[in-house]
Amino acid sequence: MIATYHNHSQWSDGTAAFGQIHAHATAVGVDILGLSDHLCLYPDGTWPKWSMAPHLASDYVAEIASFRRLESLEVRIGLELDWLGPDYTGISQIAEKLPLDYRIGSVHHVAGQQFESSLTYWSEKSVEERDAVFAQYWDSVRAMAESAFCDIVAHIDLPKKLGFYPTADVGPLIEAALDAIAANHLVVELNTSGYLRPCAEAYPTLAILQKCRARDIAVTLSADGHRPERILFEFGRGLALLQQAGFTKIARFRERETWFEPLDDALTPGRKSR
Repeated sequence: MIATYHNHSQWSDGTAAFGQIHAHATAVGVDILGLSDHLCLYPDGTWPKWSMAPHLASDYVAEIASFRRLESLEVRIGLELDWLGPDYTGISQIAEKLPLDYRIGSVHHVAGQQFESSLTYWSEKSVEERDAVFAQYWDSVRAMAESAFCDIVAHIDLPKKLGFYPTADVGPLIEAALDAIAANHLVVELNTSGYLRPCAEAYPTLAILQKCRARDIAVTLSADGHRPERILFEFGRGLALLQQAGFTKIARFRERETWFEPLDDALTPGRKSR
């Protein structure tokens, strides 16, 4: 069964309406199509331009749900929620009121600043300051995993996106974050969008995937598609990486429940979900 959950539409920073994404997914044989537009709410009540307006979240859910009447594929409703720390509960409160099939949790900010959208952010920092960003990032992932914030942890090791890497040893922080993910039974996504970025590799690395496998952390496969033609971007390459890491099953989602299917069937269309 072909399932794709992490995708974005014009409700946030995607290029297309959901109807266009749905039509493309139907044409290429997708069995389960999920949408997970950005929802980010800053402590002062504002939100970034790449997020939907929080007060429109219920309208977003209603529009995506309306496509369930079409029988060409199954539709799932998700949100990509930005973790800003345990004190910032605004979007958690919004999400709690919505009939979501899954929540994706993301860390895009460290110390109140977005770190993955600007080369200047990194180039103006010293080596020590960059190392501190990586350390704070992994500590945020750990804290997010310890909360009830999400079902899926998105693009872990995202700070490498623009081609910068830590020089200090952040291994213990990675281990602590993965331990928290395992303890709270969260799913890690293999996000293939990194192949398009300066880092030129998926999130996370093979080494981190192997650490996930050793902890029996479940995985899902994602393209983080922001346009219809990228909803299955490099899925074959991602599937091969998951197999190399030792995974044999892949997670699926509905109504905040998770179940598993054989990884070997992840690119085979035409099967019904449970």
